[in-house]
Amino acid sequence: MKHARTVNRYTGTPEQLAEDIGNLYYDALAEFLRLFSDKLARDAIADHGRGRPKLANELEAGAKHLAAAAQHIESAWRICKPYVSSTAKTRSA
Repeated sequence: MKHARTVNRYTGTPEQLAEDIGNLYYDALAEFLRLFSDKLARDAIADHGRGRPKLANELEAGAKHLAAAAQHIESAWRICKPYVSSTAKTRSA
């Protein structure tokens, strides 16, 4: 794994990236957060295996917090879903 300061294939600023991700429908945002949580959990396992327990613990905690955030956003989606027309969601895809 190679760490980077920017996201490959994304030309916007970090602030724009946060806005773009935040503008996702909540079900898509929850899925992104789950996937990001899974990635950090895998990194935690790898760093634990490399003998970096402090780093692994922090990454694991971050993964757990992202997973919890995904659950809250999924709850927000369940609240909003009845008010989102299927045509509006299809148009934005």
